[in-house]
Amino acid sequence: MRPHKNLIKLQKAAIKKLTRLEKLSTNILSISSNREVETLLTYITIETLNTWSNFSRSFYLSCALSAKTVSGTRITISTTIANFNDAIGLVIPVYKPSATPNNVGIWHRRDEPTWHDPNVIMIICNHVGCSNITQIQSGFSGGLTVFRNLPTFRNFYAHRNQRTEYAAMQIASQYGISNLLKPSQILLSLPLNRSQPLLIEWIDELILTVEYLCYE
Repeated sequence: MRPHKNLIKLQKAAIKKLTRLEKLSTNILSISSNREVETLLTYITIETLNTWSNFSRSFYLSCALSAKTVSGTRITISTTIANFNDAIGLVIPVYKPSATPNNVGIWHRRDEPTWHDPNVIMIICNHVGCSNITQIQSGFSGGLTVFRNLPTFRNFYAHRNQRTEYAAMQIASQYGISNLLKPSQILLSLPLNRSQPLLIEWIDELILTVEYLCYE
């Protein structure tokens, strides 16, 4: 996924990836092998957060270079930015003041902020004066829990230790799910008053957010 001058292209790329992950999540329900279920859930959970992070970064870079929204509005900013490196150069000092570019002026990817955190997008887009900042802030004002809880499950699948397992299990009660269940069982359980497993609910929340942010 990469930045685009037209947000409809970025929107389509992100939704295509998320829809594919959602389809894989649905297919898991018919798999009887625990080992295969664990393998797929590991991939889907980590890749879902990666997809959101990549979208978030690409969305900021698209806005910084005055992309056009899905509704046809041209985004403007209050800062002069010539290229992607300039745009990243405005981000990194906000979160890592001690970081510096290399000897040819290129900023290192490892110094960039945690893009999956919605606060990064809101703070940075406000910092550079994005004309769509109200739309961005509104997009994260609905109390969606995917942004807070998906990273916890991602950490479990990436590290699989007692601490990360416990952290994931404690999230279950927020959705009316027993916190005695294992993380994978939690993701495949139905939240209270919902008709889809928790993981699919989260992917749907990300799709809705992508659509909203790109629209205008």
